[in-house]
Amino acid sequence: MEKIKKYAQIVKEVLTAHIEEGGIDAPEYELYLIADETNFNYLVCQNMWRKGTRIYGCYVHIRIKNEKVAVEYDGTNMAFADLLFEAGIPKQDIVLAFHSPDKRPYTDFGVF
Repeated sequence: MEKIKKYAQIVKEVLTAHIEEGGIDAPEYELYLIADETNFNYLVCQNMWRKGTRIYGCYVHIRIKNEKVAVEYDGTNMAFADLLFEAGIPKQDIVLAFHSPDKRPYTDFGVF
């Protein structure tokens, strides 16, 4: 359980740093973190209006499963798996869950 708590803290720190760095410099642009501490799900969502159209949704989803950090979705150009590694999570404990299970062994990262 200590490992899970450590990984959860790192995930929150990496995602919070991304939010604090901002994104688009526009007053109507909003990024926020949704953290489900019970099930270890962490999402970064965006909300804004552009030319009368609402842009809303999750663009990063990371969860902790089986003592590994699963990058479920990364809709950015940030490569959050690399950021998690740089923050202290070993590559074998990071799973690129957005790849199909049969392709995961061919990445530089872990598998379930």
